[in-house]
Amino acid sequence: MANDITVTPNVRQVRSERRCATRYYFGAMSEVIDPVSKNELVSLTRDLNLSGCFVETTPPFLKCAPVTVRITHSDASFTALGRVTDSVLYEGFGIAFVQIESNDQALLKLWWSHARAK
Repeated sequence: MANDITVTPNVRQVRSERRCATRYYFGAMSEVIDPVSKNELVSLTRDLNLSGCFVETTPPFLKCAPVTVRITHSDASFTALGRVTDSVLYEGFGIAFVQIESNDQALLKLWWSHARAK
């Protein structure tokens, strides 16, 4: 039993260190599209950082799946190509942004700085 308690915090620590930056709560509408299957999902973005986000949904997209993500907040939209990094059953999945246009990058930085300030 003691080993389980010791192992679990280490696993959480390793998982949190995989991110490039701290994610902050950011509630916004998100649309995620799998370009291969054309499956589309509309849901909420829960967390955001400069390199990715977490989308709430069940069932999640498959890990490593390429996706296009569009996040809409306060009448502005951000679009990026990404890939699914982690699926959490009954919660959603993480997306790492892999390609972002410069105007979308500027909007992402603005949203992230507002989320970080809260």
